[in-house]
Amino acid sequence: MKLLLLLSLLISCRVLAFVELEDRKALEVEGEKLTPFWAQEYIGADLVKEEMRQIPGLVKVPVSVYDIGFEKDHIKLTRDIEVDTASGGMGEVGYGGHGTSVASLLNWPGMVSASEVVDFVQLRRVSPDIFYYSALQEVKSMSVRPWIISNSMGWETAEVTGYARQADQMGIIWVMAAGNSHPLKIEDHERLAPVISVGSYSPRGLQTIYSQESDQLDILAPGDDYQAAIDGMGQRALFGATSGATPLVTATIANVKSLLPSLGRSEIEFLLKKTALASFHSLYLPDNKTGLLNSYKAWKVAERLFAICGKDEACLQQQIRNGRNYVFKEARLTAKVEGVCAGKTVLAKQEMNDLRRQYFLNPQITRYARLLSCAYGNEGYSVNADNYDSMVLIQSDPVAMQAKVRRQAVRAVQKNHVNSGALRDVQILDDSFREALVLALKDGHGLYPSRAREFLEKYDQTGRVELSDRSKISKKSSKKTVK
Repeated sequence: MKLLLLLSLLISCRVLAFVELEDRKALEVEGEKLTPFWAQEYIGADLVKEEMRQIPGLVKVPVSVYDIGFEKDHIKLTRDIEVDTASGGMGEVGYGGHGTSVASLLNWPGMVSASEVVDFVQLRRVSPDIFYYSALQEVKSMSVRPWIISNSMGWETAEVTGYARQADQMGIIWVMAAGNSHPLKIEDHERLAPVISVGSYSPRGLQTIYSQESDQLDILAPGDDYQAAIDGMGQRALFGATSGATPLVTATIANVKSLLPSLGRSEIEFLLKKTALASFHSLYLPDNKTGLLNSYKAWKVAERLFAICGKDEACLQQQIRNGRNYVFKEARLTAKVEGVCAGKTVLAKQEMNDLRRQYFLNPQITRYARLLSCAYGNEGYSVNADNYDSMVLIQSDPVAMQAKVRRQAVRAVQKNHVNSGALRDVQILDDSFREALVLALKDGHGLYPSRAREFLEKYDQTGRVELSDRSKISKKSSKKTVK
């Protein structure tokens, strides 16, 4: 009996070997297990913060957040500023909780946040749109202006585009959520605005089913419906969608600008895209080539640029577009790490983080993603493992990746996983998906009848797209309209 108890304790401890849980539990997503801080892990936010703590003299970055209201008691402030509450109530997402959750992803202590250098100088409610005017007028008179505006709200009117242009002319980088109404198109006044436009992707690495897209979408960050955050009552909560993806991008930019304050929107946009991880949809969508946020590599490139240029602006503008600054040597991993796929080996935290660093710096080397998939799988986190398996297939075998998404789509129909990213782009699915929909309607099991009919109609009206080995990721980027 004592032996069984000891084994049980060892197994339970093993699950905590490298995964940072703090005071949260693992998530269940589509019947499988996901790490609670998956969004922060997928971009390397914890690694960036760990390394930044070792660098003296980094400046705090002034940031404004425009949202629907905040709860001041549950926001980390370094200065006493006026904070707008919500107009309709407090505490819950939809009231002050929405803005509070956004703020927590920017600089809350612990794994929740993606930065420790964000300094809030303005937290304003901008719903309805008329409030954008007063918020920007306030910026013009502030003694400490924001370097970045984080905006997880859509724009109802075209007037806000003019305010974004004014902010851009002042050298302020405006980061905006692209919206959650796919397949509706992003409005032109948002699409062509001089902003960093942010979409959301899911724990399995696919663009979130409702995240909007356009030829001007700049970057995707992990959001979906499962982000670890703090709500308007100061409690642990799940957040996400493009509202949650946006502050992760804002925090990444803040980290870079704490070292290189002079970088403007065009340089930051180039850096984010150049360091981004490959996305599956970029293989088959002609107008959406958006990659996945890689905060760690963006930070390491910034470090390299600082070593070359210091704060010489002319040098930075030249070197940030030098491809050699984005190439990193491989580092040796231990035999234990290299052999993690051979059995059920559990990595220690340092071993895991060394592997993650290599993955972020050299994502084109699929071996690292494969090792990460095994490492997470050995811990029982099958959703994380699936994500890294997809990162391998996207680059090495697009045909197998398409087949995998088709299987996931069928399972989503059978299990009523209505928000599965596999259901987003029906043109890449096949008749096994149609058959699953017909069966769901006939038997009354699985996907809700209204959704099943909606997908069936969409499938029948959409042409098929078949990927091939020639669909592999190209380093060439498509031309975009100048914002």
